[in-house]
This record gives sequence, C-alpha cells and structure tokens, in this order.
Amino acid sequence: MDLLWKLLISNAMIAGCLFVMVLLVRRWVKNPAVLHLLLLLVLIKLITPAVWYPRIDLLTAKTKTAPNHPAIASPQGAETESTPESQAAAKSGLSSFAALRKGLRKTTTAADPTAEDIPSPGMTKQPSPMVESFTEPAWSARLTSYFAGLEWTWSSLLLLIWGTGTMVCFFVGAVRIICFQRLLKQAQPAPAELQQRARTLGTQIGLKSVPQVDLISGAISPLLWAGFSRARIILPAQLLQELNDAEVETLLLHELAHYRRGDHWVRLLELLTTGLYWWYPVVWWGRREIRVIEETCCDAWVIWTEPDKRRAYAEVLVKATGFVSQAQCIPAATGMGTQRILEQRLTSIMCDSLKHRISRRGKFLLVTVALLLLSLAPLPGTSQAETKVAEKPNQLPSVEEILGGYRNNLQRLLPLGMTYRIMAQENMNCITRDRLILEALRNIQKADRSEIKIDGKIMSEDEYQMRVTYSYSSQEMFLDSQLTPEVVQKRLSETVVDQRYFWTDGRSFHQRRPYQLQQKNTTLEQGPVWPAENLNEHYDAIELISWSNQNQPPLRRWYGRKKNNQIPQGEIGNDLKQIHNLKTTAPLGLKQFHWTEELSEYSLDACLTKPPHRYRVVGRENRDGKALILVEYLNEPHEQSPEKRWRTRVWVDPSQGYLPLRIEWGYVDQKNQLAWGLSQHAEVLQVKQVDGSFYPTRIRFQEYTTGTPKKQEQSSQANEIKIFTKNLENLPAVPTVPGRSTTWDVLDIHPHQQIAPETLALRFPEETVYDNKIDGRTYTTGTEQPLPEDPEPPEMVHLFSQAPPLQVTEWLDGNTHQLKDFEGKVVVLLFLEDVLNYDFSGMSPEIEKYVGEIKKMLLRLHQKYADKEIIFLEIYPPGTSKVKIREFHQNRGFKTLAAIDQRQAEGGATNQKYHGIHVAPTCFLLSRKGRVVFSPEIYDSIMAEDYFQHTARKLSISLDEMEKLPEDEAIRQSLRIMEYIISEQIDKVLVIQ
Repeated sequence: MDLLWKLLISNAMIAGCLFVMVLLVRRWVKNPAVLHLLLLLVLIKLITPAVWYPRIDLLTAKTKTAPNHPAIASPQGAETESTPESQAAAKSGLSSFAALRKGLRKTTTAADPTAEDIPSPGMTKQPSPMVESFTEPAWSARLTSYFAGLEWTWSSLLLLIWGTGTMVCFFVGAVRIICFQRLLKQAQPAPAELQQRARTLGTQIGLKSVPQVDLISGAISPLLWAGFSRARIILPAQLLQELNDAEVETLLLHELAHYRRGDHWVRLLELLTTGLYWWYPVVWWGRREIRVIEETCCDAWVIWTEPDKRRAYAEVLVKATGFVSQAQCIPAATGMGTQRILEQRLTSIMCDSLKHRISRRGKFLLVTVALLLLSLAPLPGTSQAETKVAEKPNQLPSVEEILGGYRNNLQRLLPLGMTYRIMAQENMNCITRDRLILEALRNIQKADRSEIKIDGKIMSEDEYQMRVTYSYSSQEMFLDSQLTPEVVQKRLSETVVDQRYFWTDGRSFHQRRPYQLQQKNTTLEQGPVWPAENLNEHYDAIELISWSNQNQPPLRRWYGRKKNNQIPQGEIGNDLKQIHNLKTTAPLGLKQFHWTEELSEYSLDACLTKPPHRYRVVGRENRDGKALILVEYLNEPHEQSPEKRWRTRVWVDPSQGYLPLRIEWGYVDQKNQLAWGLSQHAEVLQVKQVDGSFYPTRIRFQEYTTGTPKKQEQSSQANEIKIFTKNLENLPAVPTVPGRSTTWDVLDIHPHQQIAPETLALRFPEETVYDNKIDGRTYTTGTEQPLPEDPEPPEMVHLFSQAPPLQVTEWLDGNTHQLKDFEGKVVVLLFLEDVLNYDFSGMSPEIEKYVGEIKKMLLRLHQKYADKEIIFLEIYPPGTSKVKIREFHQNRGFKTLAAIDQRQAEGGATNQKYHGIHVAPTCFLLSRKGRVVFSPEIYDSIMAEDYFQHTARKLSISLDEMEKLPEDEAIRQSLRIMEYIISEQIDKVLVIQ
C-alpha cells in the first residue's frame, strides 16, 4: 500500500507540473488542438500505471528501536513482542484492517487491578487460577474499546477518506446519468430531412457514420450525449424553430465536430479521473480548461468547413447560450459552452483564423512527450542498496525454505511473457584448445594403429579406418576452418546465438524464435496468430512452438512459410522429447517440471528444483558486500568413477527472493574438492523487481576448457594422442581455464500476461503439410486421410562392408572379370551416366573448353596412378553402345577397364546394389581386400562445401578472389581443387593395408 501511495503522489506531481506548463505555453501556442491534447495528457497520466520506476533516494535507512518505558511494567505472562501477523500488517498498507481484527479479539479485556490485586511490601502474591469472564459490557463500552484497539495511522486514515470521497463522486455521477437517461426517454427522432442534412455535413468533415439526431422539449443546451450507450445528438425542438437553415447547419456542424474529435470519450475520462482524484484541484482546473479549448476546436472545425457562415454560427452561439436559463451539470455530455467565454469565442469566430488540425511535427512532439511522461513514475524512498537483516542473523533457513522461497518468488509472476536474447563470446583459451586438438588430430593420422587407444583399448581395423581416415580428417577440416584469421576474429566478438519470445503459466508454454538470428529488427511478438492465416501473413521465417495440456494433441510446432508446400511446415505430438531445442533458459522456479523434457543441467531452475534431501545448507558467506547463503547439491556417485560426484554450489540471496547470485558446477572427489576444476559457473549480473517479485534479467554463464600447462606444451606426440583419445593413464589431471561465455539478457518482461487460447492451440493454415509424431504419418490441414507414404528404397552399401559382386552384361575388352580378381589392389569404381549419347564433335567452343580442362585433369590422375596398384573400373548404364564407349575413351585420351551394367527394373543391377537407387555418376573406392572405404555417403557426411573450402586453403586459393577471375581461369582453379580432393582420397586408401 505504501507503493500505491507513492505512485499516486508521483502521478499527481507529474500531472500538476504538466498542467502548469500548459498554462504557461498557451500564450505562444495558438493551435487549440495541441493545447487540448496536452491537457488530456494531464488526465491520462493520473490513471496510467508507469513502466519505469526510478527511485529518488530522499530517505536514509533508520533502525527502529523499541521505546523504553521503565515506569510501566508488563504483567507476568503478557505478550511483550508484536506478533508476526501484526508486523506483516504494519509493513503493508492494511494496518487498519489488521487492527480491526485485533480490536475484535480484545473486546473482552480485564478490569483495572484493584487494591487487592496489588501486592503490598513483604507479601507474596499467590498465583490464582485464570477465570474466564462472560459478562458482556454495554454497547458504548464495547464501541469505545473497539476504537481504542484500532491502531490508526495517517496512511489508513487517508485511505478511508479517499475511498469514501471516490464512492460519493461515482454515486453522484451515476445518479445524474440515470436521471438524464430518464429525461431522454421523452426525446423523439428528428425528421428525415434533418437526419439527411447531418449525414451530408458529417461526410464533409470525414465521418463514415454520424450519430442519430433526437429532438427534446425543454430548455437544455444542444449537446452530444454518449453516456454508456451509442452517441446521440440532442437538440431542443423549441430552439430549432428560432433558427434558419444556415444556423441549423452550423449548429449540427458544431456537435458533429465534437463527435469527430471523440470528445464524448473525454467525458468518460473526466468522470473516471474526477472520481479517483476528487481531492486534487488540478483535476477540476484541467476539466474546465479542456471544456473551453474543446469549444474553440469545434469553432475552428465549423469555420473551416463553412467559412462563409461565420455570422450565422456566431448568432447560433448567442441564441443557444441565451436559450438555457441556468448552467447544466450533466456528466458524459458535451454541450455548446457557457456564457462566461462567449464574448471571447465570438471575437475569434469573426476575426481570427482558427486552426483545427495538428501538423506532423506537432504530432511527433506530442507522441514523444506522451511516451516520456506516461512511462515514468519516480518513487521517493530509501536506497536500493539496503538489505533486510533477519531478526536472528545466526539462524540459517532450512533447505525447504530456500527451495520454496525461490519457487514462490518466481511463480508469483505467472503467467509470464518475456523476450530474451543469448549472446556468446569465446576467448583465446578456446582458440588455443582448438589448435592443440588440431595438432593432435594431425599426429593421430600419422601414428600406428597400436599407438591409438580409446579408453585403454586398441582400436579395431574397421574403427581405425573409420576414425582416422574420415572422422578425424573431418574434425581436422572443421577445426582448420575455425582457425582462420577471419573466423578467429569473429569468434572473439560477441554474437547472437538465440533469441525467443517465451510465455508460460507453469504448465503450458508458447514460444517464438526466428530462423535468422542475425537479422536486424526481429519482431518476435508479432501476432496474434489467430486466425491461422496470420501465420503466413506475419511469419515468413520464424519457428512457433506451443504446448498445452488442454489441447489434443498438446504439442504444436510451426516452422514458417515455405515455398514448396510439399515440404512439412509443422509438427504435432504429445511428447516434448520427440522434438529438440524446446528448453528455455528463463528461470521459472518450478517445483516439478510438468513438461516431459529434462531441464538443462546448467540453469537456475535445474540447480534449485532437485529433491530436498540432496541439498545441504553450508552456511553464510559475504560476496560483493552481501550476506549470501551457500547451498550444496551432490549427485549420486558416477558408475564408472565411484570416487567422483557431480556437485552444484549455489549462493542464494534471501533478500531477493532466494535467487542464486552465483552457481558453480564441477566434479569433486571424496574430500569434496574439485577434481579437475570447474566445468561451468553462472553469475546473476542484474536483478529487477517486477510486480513485487525479483527476477534475474541478466545472467552470464562461463564455460571452462582444458588448460595448457608447461608439461602439456612440452609433451610428446604420444602424450598428445593419449590426451585426445581420452587415455589418461599415468597423465596428470588437466586443469580447466575459462573458455566460452554466454550472456542471457531479458529484453522485456510482462508478468501476469494472459494469452489467447487460440494462440496457444496454434492452428495451422489451410493446406499446411505437417508431420504427426503420434502415428508417424504426414497430413495436410483440412483432410483426415494421411498423405501416401513414399516407398522405401533399398539401402546403399555401407562403409567397410564387403563390396557386392558386379552384375554386368559384357566387358569392353571381351573378357569376364570379378572383383576378387583385383584383390590386393585399390579399385576406383566409377558409375557413369549416359553422357555418351552427347555429340562431342558438335560442342560449342565454351563447352569444349570446359570439357577440355576436365579431360586434362582426368588424364593427369590416370598418369599419376598408372604405375601404382590401382584399377580404374567404369560401369555404364544398360544399353550403352560399346562403340560410344570406345569413342569416349579416344576423345579423352586414355582407356580404362569398362563394363555395361545389367538391366534391372528402371536401372542397372550393379548400380542399385551400390546406391540403393539409380544414382549416377558417382565414385566408390574399394580397399585391397574388396571393402568399401569411400562412398557418396561419407562425402555427404563431411560436408562437401566445407571440404572444398578446406582444400582451397591448403592450395592457397582464395575463393573470394576466384569469383573475380576470367571464366576459363576460374574453371582451371576449381578443377585443380577437385583434382586434389580425388587424389587425397585415393592416397588415403592406398596407405590402408
């Protein structure tokens, strides 16, 4: 309640200052519309809750001490301390209500002690049994005792007076509105001619529809009436008989101008602010000035619309104000003005050039002033640095109190909506780690198989071939791309890695995230997403995910609009484990994680949501000038290393909702000491007080990586291999140093934010293709039948499996060959397309130049491996002419062993055995023992584009510069890279024994 009083006073002071400023500047500002909007800001500010509450430290913290009254002794057994209930009531603004309950409990009080009750000197007072008295005192005594028990404060007294005055104001206003509504029952609709004239005039001033015009008998001023119903123009019938056509038109224009400007809504705003701030003179002065300026604005509209009818309009004002015998007080009604300012208005109408609109510059300035004033509410108070000190500082809270306090502090904000962003940044420790790993990878590929151990065991030949030949080389290629000067500079700078809008009520959630995190001005709160067509309208490349137990199925995920409608755009299911990346970093203080997905270990919720028996309160520690409580959580011993346990240490702040201000994660030994250093730690850098709760709005997560001690820098090649392959026998423990860090920032937060059920249901637009994770089928929105499933193709031959036998129609050399005939040699198996149908003699010069470069590359490869144990074997599609094959060999300049595939269904039998489907041209490498050691499968897994860039760096070829080269030179450079890739793969297979 103290906060409420401070906000009321803050709003009243800002509104008062703005009102004084308006009175000062109106001498220079001649546009009445600008003055009117500024005065409206005064009223709006009074009832607008602010967004930003800067504190002004006007008071210093004072320690309250109990008053010392030595002359008054407390009777034995009486309460000497205030109860927790009374203390809580005194801290809140509801002390009067707490005192009321206390007074009711004290209506039966003991009588004053008599002389018999006072022990005389030398006598010993014997204890007497407590006798309960049921004698009810008189009503006057009870009333006096009740008010005596009330602990009235200035805050409670002002609250009572303010509430009483507000109820009286609203009651009087309601009575007047009801009385006027009864009077309006006598009103009759105006003639059709007058209604048509009003519609014509309304069109001239930009109204699409005009209010109904009613006539009423009686001496009332013409007015625009809305109340709590549809707006109407009320005109006195007797006054209309005294007016000519021009005067009637200007009278209608005046009331239509009120409607065009929305002045009937201003009356409701006045009614609300007057009821709440009836005690504030600025409200009454502001209302009077608003009425005066409104009439001036309407005068300007009339003169601008009918400039030739100034005199007729002036005469209407004189007749209308003279027609009413006394001032009227009708709430929510907008009339013609009062006689007090009539002379000033007539002068302006006849002589001045009045403005009825606001320029663009004026609108911009007014919007800026409104945003600054409406969002601000400075609060006087003590410094934020004050910390509440417990009554018993030596007493530590229990684990249940800490976990419950953390949970309750955050759950008071639910349902909660927020937009947050995660930034990541690496340091030189990360770069050094990658350089060491890269060096170890290169040494591994040069080492003997017996030197490489995984968990103390020598790898098998198949595992060795897979890891060394492809897996390790793929990692080497990736690390090499991450250690270029340009990429290193980017890694050392802060980049966005995640950005989401997130809403939750503790059980359901809705989140939105863009595909392209780096794009500027990403609006995540675009919506609502109902109807479903809004998805395609607002979200082109954004991922929306909703979960609600009230929807069936509860999980709905939409990826964004896609050009090809046959590609699934959405998913539905009932288990969050089926879809990855649904975790949120936002702490919610959940007692139980009701979503069926495990929390990330490195998060605030994960460290304070485990079973209470796993925690222990260690004690208090002072960190950064704050008295924090240290809590530890130990996991069960590791299965493979029983002497090691996973430990989480949390430093919580009781004065800020038991939020953890620091968390440390790491493995500890039996002495509870860190075994290899920290794995990660988190620090809460900023805490914001939101709606009475504390919320961490900036958190930094610091990861750790392996260090580089001198012993490791001077270690041998064998040690590097052992470290990389996790064979840590006889090696000292590697310390950890800070590595990659991520910073979690709340961009905006909205507590107690409701969400539309339609938005949480997340319906898909019509004709959306989506996957159903429950039955594994694909559907289209609007149809109940699933889409037909594609037939599963035969499997491609797997790596390191025995190569299937060849099924060919005939060999080009006329002999019969089998793969076992080539045992002991490396076979380069090429599947070629029916490109032999092309006319090589009729190619254009550009194509012939390109083909010529390819022929040169193939000729170089063939010559390089002609004297080595390599067989080049070509398989051509069924039906290929032997004459065409010989013509092709002659055209390229060398011959190889070739065969024509056997026909099977729509393709070749051998081709389908190797590929699973008819795919050509491709290349397979077979080892000396006839096993597949290279295939398109492995080429795709190591990412062809990265491999191409990696090779270009090896050959010192700049891909950026290559785009600027002439076409023929660019072709030569590209083929040079491809030649190196093919040669490198063949060389790797040749070394395998």
